[in-house]
Amino acid sequence: SIALAASASGVYADFFRNDFLPVGHVRTDPIITQTCLSEHVHTFYGPPLIYPKVTFDDLRASDPNLSSGNILENQSLYWHPTVYTVAADGTKTLKESEMTTVYYNWIP
Repeated sequence: SIALAASASGVYADFFRNDFLPVGHVRTDPIITQTCLSEHVHTFYGPPLIYPKVTFDDLRASDPNLSSGNILENQSLYWHPTVYTVAADGTKTLKESEMTTVYYNWIP
């Protein structure tokens, strides 16, 4: 969605948001290393291309209909460390997010 505001010179947008469903949980972080596993698990959103050697060109060439985002033109891949709850006995349980929102905002 896009937020619009009126000004003396017309209408402008100062932010937009993308909503995503998770596409997977993997021990990879393409920014840190493209050759091996990450030290911890990440949750990924966007095109289902979640492997260490994924490239910009791979993302741009991916099928937008397979992306988990609500804006087809956004073929970016987003990720964060996976969140777990820890029980009293130390057992970890992955906490699946229902949706993640990415905001882009700027000063007009």
